[in-house]
Amino acid sequence: MADNDLINDSTLINTDKQLMESPEVEKIAEKVIKDHKLEFGPAEIGYFLVYPNISKQRAAKCMKATREVKYYSGNDYLIEISGELWDMLDNDTKELLLYHELLHIDPSFKSKTQEWKMNLKRPEYSDFYTIADKFGNEWYKTIQATVSSLYDLDPRQESKVKM
Repeated sequence: MADNDLINDSTLINTDKQLMESPEVEKIAEKVIKDHKLEFGPAEIGYFLVYPNISKQRAAKCMKATREVKYYSGNDYLIEISGELWDMLDNDTKELLLYHELLHIDPSFKSKTQEWKMNLKRPEYSDFYTIADKFGNEWYKTIQATVSSLYDLDPRQESKVKM
């Protein structure tokens, strides 16, 4: 059996997306965590830019790492941000975008098992209103408008841009 007999065209995934670890995103996230006194226990977070984008209507996302990703990277959570969008944003909007994504992270200590459980919060959770109360929603509209201009979205599509 030849080495490449195990791989056929249907098992290959062709993608034009490029995933890059981002020290810049990590540095800004550390500032946001400090400024807003966020606490994540022992949770490790990986920060990535996806070029050109996650999708044309997805600005950013936060996810729990799979056990394989946790094993190989040490990260409990991953935050991905569309790279072209990130490059177009001002620093204040970058901070608020990261603040929003960081609010999804919700590790909790289980006293019964003496272990940390890594959870995610839903966007409608009350902590998310903190951003709207303190900073309004202009930052969110800025992100939607920037994505819309980058990918020539119509107004209906622009309103569906999410994080």
